[in-house]
Amino acid sequence: MRDFVVGAGLVAVLAGVWYIARRATSQEVTAGDMEANAFTDTVDEMKTKITGWPAGSEPYQDLIQSAADDYAVPVQVLAALLWKESRYNPAIVDGSKRSPVGAMGIAQFMPATARQELGSESAALDPDQAVPGAARYLAKLYRSTGTWAQALAAYNWGIGNVQRKGLAAAPAETVDYYTTILGMAGLDTYA
Repeated sequence: MRDFVVGAGLVAVLAGVWYIARRATSQEVTAGDMEANAFTDTVDEMKTKITGWPAGSEPYQDLIQSAADDYAVPVQVLAALLWKESRYNPAIVDGSKRSPVGAMGIAQFMPATARQELGSESAALDPDQAVPGAARYLAKLYRSTGTWAQALAAYNWGIGNVQRKGLAAAPAETVDYYTTILGMAGLDTYA
């Protein structure tokens, strides 16, 4: 029995290493994910539990609250989405640092999505436009999908993928994305 327990533990460790290595080499990461590490994520998660707001969100809290109210998005979900996308890193917010796939700004809009949802690519680099735009876009995705989990998955993976394939087929990066945000927001992952 002891050998079985040791073997199962080894399998779990190897699976964790495989998942971390896969995420590290994946092209489907946000700029915020590139900034992540175990220590700062733990500290950030503790700050979120204490204050109710993700670390780094202080300069944007009024804007986030207003946008969440305007578009009927839970403020905790919007704040956590922006944290997951950019970690509120000033270099990501202002566009001097971009994701490998070209996503930009506080809400990490792809250029085509920025043009469609905000009216221009440059608007993605202006938090005064990008934060309400992210709230409006997330609200639209919620109306299309019916749950916050699916809306967040659509924000990350694309509405077409969510509608055609469903959450069960979502890649690990997308599952991590929506479960992290919903967890930070204090909502059930099926919400």
